[in-house]
Amino acid sequence: MDPYLCLDAIPNLFGILDTSIAPTLLYYSYIPIVFLSLFFSLFLFVKNRSIQTGSLLAIAISFSLWIINELVQWIAVDAWLVHFGWQMSALLQVSLVFSIIYFVYAFLHDKAPSFSIKLTGFLALLPILALLPSTFNMDYFDLVECQSYNGVLWLYIYGLQVALALFAVFLCVRKYRQSTLPEGKKQTLYLTIGTLVLLGIFVATNILGDTTLVYEFNLIGPLGMALFIAFMSYMIVRFKAFNVKLFSAQILVGTLLFLIFAILFIRRIENIRIITIVTLALTAILGTVLVKSVKKEIEAKELIERQKDQLEKANIRLKELDIQKSEFVSFATHQIRSPLASMKGYASLLLEGDAGVLTDQMRKIVETIITSTKTLSSVVEDYLNISRIELGTMKYDLRDVDFGKLVTEVVNEQKPNIDAKGLSFTVSVDETHAYPIKADLDKFKQVLMNIVDNSVKYTPKGSLAVSLERDATRGVIRFMVSDTGVGIAPDVMPKLFRKFSRASNASEANIHGTGLGLYIAKEIVTAHGGKMWAESEGEGKGSRFIVEMGEAK
Repeated sequence: MDPYLCLDAIPNLFGILDTSIAPTLLYYSYIPIVFLSLFFSLFLFVKNRSIQTGSLLAIAISFSLWIINELVQWIAVDAWLVHFGWQMSALLQVSLVFSIIYFVYAFLHDKAPSFSIKLTGFLALLPILALLPSTFNMDYFDLVECQSYNGVLWLYIYGLQVALALFAVFLCVRKYRQSTLPEGKKQTLYLTIGTLVLLGIFVATNILGDTTLVYEFNLIGPLGMALFIAFMSYMIVRFKAFNVKLFSAQILVGTLLFLIFAILFIRRIENIRIITIVTLALTAILGTVLVKSVKKEIEAKELIERQKDQLEKANIRLKELDIQKSEFVSFATHQIRSPLASMKGYASLLLEGDAGVLTDQMRKIVETIITSTKTLSSVVEDYLNISRIELGTMKYDLRDVDFGKLVTEVVNEQKPNIDAKGLSFTVSVDETHAYPIKADLDKFKQVLMNIVDNSVKYTPKGSLAVSLERDATRGVIRFMVSDTGVGIAPDVMPKLFRKFSRASNASEANIHGTGLGLYIAKEIVTAHGGKMWAESEGEGKGSRFIVEMGEAK
């Protein structure tokens, strides 16, 4: 007999393995769970590459290496290869436990363990690395039976594994107490149970197998990984753990496929009946749960469809009400505009002396009436324009317009307001050049008036600059108003051109307005085929409003 071959071992695979000497359920217990753990962790890692999924993949790899090493110890025929497997067992067992602790910490804290924790772990691992090839690890190895007898180092290994398991429990309990949300507490609870099951079964079966020399206990160890994956799967379905969305039906179908796949690794025909009965029972249970899960998801989908139909009907009704509202506003503002015109007209007659000489006090009152009616007329006109825009009845009389002359006209009309606030003012328009555009003169003038007026209102002090320039390369004319006013906050910018939108600091600056001017201006510019936008570096840093129009040919 070759002294370097294990007793009764006959190589039948690769010349170094004897698959016939393995315990009955070795392959059924080991190989399918290796595939399951690797597939599960790789799937999560591909879906969401994070510290949590990366550390979960590390657990699967450590577990797979430990399983491969266990298989070598069971079925290798070369005594020296078996000896090497026994020797590496200490390192692989502890490495798997360390990877589990790393995962628990990363999952709970969303970051890697601190340097001090890593250093402590390395120092705890150092004695094992140093004593691995010594009699402290393997006190004696029987070359004939290919069996090892553990040394005193294993007392340290068992104690370290238990200590690490208790540390994992400590981390989970502390996180559970710190969590304020019920969902967070439940997720931590399931992580705690899953980790305890994995560590408990793994450590307990290894200790029992090594101390009793009944190594069939090790066949139960991988069951802890299967249960751990079950807990992680539930956390994904229930709490969207790892930021991965999976339905319970997908998990259950995968479990059923795994059970059927595992049957392929039963070695002896006499065990088929027992395993098939167990698999059938589990399949029946999972199938029932699957049917209920699918039924529940179908009911949820049907509910969503019903709610979608209800929302569509409600949306149609809201659109009808919105049209009715716009029609009412249009009608009401039309009715208001006529009395306002009369008030403004009669007040003007009084101011001009057609009804007699006014005292200074009476003149101030009439001037206030005229100012108020102008303001109210402007508001009414804004509401009328909104109604026309929303109802699609806004009409545009497009004709050739000189953008430069229009800007000069607007600036001249706005200059009294600018001077009244004491703002320094510059205009940059080359009046020797024409700036032809196609536009509705009155409505486009309203756009420019709104933009300049807006900058004046939101600039308590400082300066205002108006410019107009041609971009011959792009064939556009750009109008820009820059100010040193209150500026625009980043969170306000996306909603700046919405209806009734005003700057958050408008009230503080005592700025009055409806928040309709910029909305109307942008709608009119867009209807003309142009672009309008704003720029600002933030609050207190001023702003720029730009309008671009295509140059008329």
